[in-house]
Amino acid sequence: MAEGSSVNDHALKMIWHIEELARLNLVMDNELAVDLILQSLPDSFSGFVQNFHMHKMEKTLAELHSMLVVYEKEMHNTRPNVVAMAKASSSKGKTVLKKNKWKRPAKPIVQPKPMIDKGKCHYCGVKGY
Repeated sequence: MAEGSSVNDHALKMIWHIEELARLNLVMDNELAVDLILQSLPDSFSGFVQNFHMHKMEKTLAELHSMLVVYEKEMHNTRPNVVAMAKASSSKGKTVLKKNKWKRPAKPIVQPKPMIDKGKCHYCGVKGY
């Protein structure tokens, strides 16, 4: 697989080739087929492959395909939490790095509920509970 190409197309193509070999009476077990697909991935998927082997996952080819597609989408949607911005100071002439961190919005303050008179108990007639 070439770096930057779609993992969806690549995984479907590899599954098709494995099924074609099975039609030609060259049957391979699922573990070998999964390893074949994982070995054909580029270096950008090394984290996925390492995690897959570390957790000793046993997945079908269809499950592996869907996991790879999700991983590829997450790779493109991630962005760093800390942004470094350069700010020039005219008096000093040096560049100062400033870090902006993402902050959660403050929780709204909850007002306490007013006390309600509870009246008499219907069983014993005592007031207050």
